[in-house]
Amino acid sequence: MKNDISSMMESENRFLIEEFDIASLFGKEILEEIQEKVAKATGLAFVTVDYKGEPVTELTAFTAFCQRVREGPGGAMVCRSSDAYGAIMAAVTQKTNVYFCPCGLIEVAIPIIIKGQYLGGFIGGQIRCEDAPDTLCRLKNLQQHPIDYAENPETKELFRGIRKMSYTQFLDIADMVSMIITQVGEKELSRLEAHKHTQREKELFHEKELIIKREKDLKNDELNTLKAQINPHFLFNCLTTISNLAMIEAAPRTNEMTTIFAELLRANLTTTVKERRLAEELDNIERYLKIQKIRFGDKLNYSISRDFDEQEVQIPSFVLLPFVENAVVNGIMPAKEKGLLTIDAVEAEDSITITIFDNGRGQSGKKLLKAQEVDESFAGHQLIQTIQGIRKRLVDTYGSAYEVIIENKKGKTTTCTIVYPKDLGEKVG
Repeated sequence: MKNDISSMMESENRFLIEEFDIASLFGKEILEEIQEKVAKATGLAFVTVDYKGEPVTELTAFTAFCQRVREGPGGAMVCRSSDAYGAIMAAVTQKTNVYFCPCGLIEVAIPIIIKGQYLGGFIGGQIRCEDAPDTLCRLKNLQQHPIDYAENPETKELFRGIRKMSYTQFLDIADMVSMIITQVGEKELSRLEAHKHTQREKELFHEKELIIKREKDLKNDELNTLKAQINPHFLFNCLTTISNLAMIEAAPRTNEMTTIFAELLRANLTTTVKERRLAEELDNIERYLKIQKIRFGDKLNYSISRDFDEQEVQIPSFVLLPFVENAVVNGIMPAKEKGLLTIDAVEAEDSITITIFDNGRGQSGKKLLKAQEVDESFAGHQLIQTIQGIRKRLVDTYGSAYEVIIENKKGKTTTCTIVYPKDLGEKVG
């Protein structure tokens, strides 16, 4: 249970981080407000970049020198490359990275890492520093402006007017800014988590209301008919799955399963006629298989082939579902391999043939062929009794020529073949 909760929390955190980029998480205005306050307190210039190194805020407290450089030929490109370098190094090392820009000013790139996810960097600096260690990277050796702005007559005085700071003092400021931005990031993420949790609780409450409403709508339906036609174990498992989905995820899949299940119940509860269109019966089967597909995922694959006049061909009501359910429960589910279930409905001149095939190692067929040996404590006992009742009903109604044929092939597959006359009033002795 603890592991499940931990996995859910990790999944939710990943979802929050992946869903929101740095600007969405903090808000552009908040980032710029932080930049402005820190700039006033420290005298450093700042800009925030995303995980690609692209700026997401306006420039704050940039020196007149740096503004002039960025306006010069190719200056903006080189300066942005410098910012991107700092952000990349901070991302790779996941530590604060100090370096000198191509103009010889000391800069710091502070990684913004929330829940272990790198979102971008807080780039600050534009300070002259004369006691920094020689081991610091100097981008002037890698990226050069077309003009040496530090010595250019038009910008030389602007460069000399830039504030000086000791290396130790600069590092202290960088550590302080790193702590501030991390705390703000955690706070914003907590706010988003709380908001998302509230939204999820609202959605879950809404889902519960829908379930309660549907239960009330079905309260006076023919429950005895439902119990006779659908295995109660399936109903229990289905309702359990819906409940679990409602607790661990948002609405889409839960809503899908609930809707399909409601349609399946309605199709069975509201049908009181002895025969109905084969197309409607197969639609009902597909609803059942869709629910099982949601439950078991890749474990179950299925296909339904229709080769008949969908407007004319009919079938005795509630004949197919028990055979299909048996193929899933007693055939495919116990097998280790991925399961395949196929249903083929073919119209001939005087009859309809429906073939139900599963690759579940013959388990579903063995249960049916040896039904008399199945103990009543076996969970599928009632299902097998229902199937035997259907087989007897077909023979009694249409004659021995329409017995259900069940074949096992080397203990690997089961094929159930159901044949009945197109004219449901006909009986062949």
